[in-house]
Amino acid sequence: MAGPLQLKVAVIGAGVSGLIAARELQREGHRLIIFEKSDKIGGLWVYDPRTESDPLSHEMVHSSLYFSLRTNLPRVLMGFSDFPFSEREYGDPRAFPGHREVAAYLNDFAIQFGIAELVRFNSEVVRVEAVDGRAEEW
Repeated sequence: MAGPLQLKVAVIGAGVSGLIAARELQREGHRLIIFEKSDKIGGLWVYDPRTESDPLSHEMVHSSLYFSLRTNLPRVLMGFSDFPFSEREYGDPRAFPGHREVAAYLNDFAIQFGIAELVRFNSEVVRVEAVDGRAEEW
């Protein structure tokens, strides 16, 4: 009997969804790489104070955060079942964590589960297509 199928998988983005997808794919024994457009783990939870002042500029600032943003969920409800947010100390005792805490939590999660080392930073994916029209290779 053959062992489980091991695939070479690309995950696009090192935000919440990308990190969870990567962890689960890794648990299933797949070889993976994560392409992250920015230079940090955390996706939309990484604050960038820059704005796009010139609509014709080629530089796009990808962020929907503002400086004082806090989550709308209390920390006891946030987090993953095997990596609770509420057990982490990030220096702010308030029930609703700010974006810095969420970004730090996601970074800690990536390190804890060996995902951080799989990330290729500053790697924007602009197109994905099948190789020679075959569905098994992209």
